[in-house]
Amino acid sequence: MHKTREKLNSIFNAITDPIIVFDAEFNVIKINKAAKEFFTGCPVGKKCFFTKHKFALACKNCPTWQTLKTGATITSEILSPKTSTTLLLKTYPIYNRLKNIKGVVLIGRESDDVPMKWNR
Repeated sequence: MHKTREKLNSIFNAITDPIIVFDAEFNVIKINKAAKEFFTGCPVGKKCFFTKHKFALACKNCPTWQTLKTGATITSEILSPKTSTTLLLKTYPIYNRLKNIKGVVLIGRESDDVPMKWNR
């Protein structure tokens, strides 16, 4: 079991796109190596909206919030705060055995060729 976990962690951290796993209360559960550059300190176990944005609550345009509310995969775009290039965000629901949403996986992709859609 330990070797399997190490192998999965190695694969998870080899992915160069940022990946963040949240629970249903917006707590950061796990991040890969690429996602660490978007946070100061260690965000694991903390609310994403407070850790990243210093907000008291999640905003309604948040793709994580939208996925938790609807169960749908959500795609959104923002400007990367580090490079000012387009960052495409996709969120995917995580379900438990009873088919209730227990969390969300967010994957980001920084790309100059992703078209921006400001009016959503």
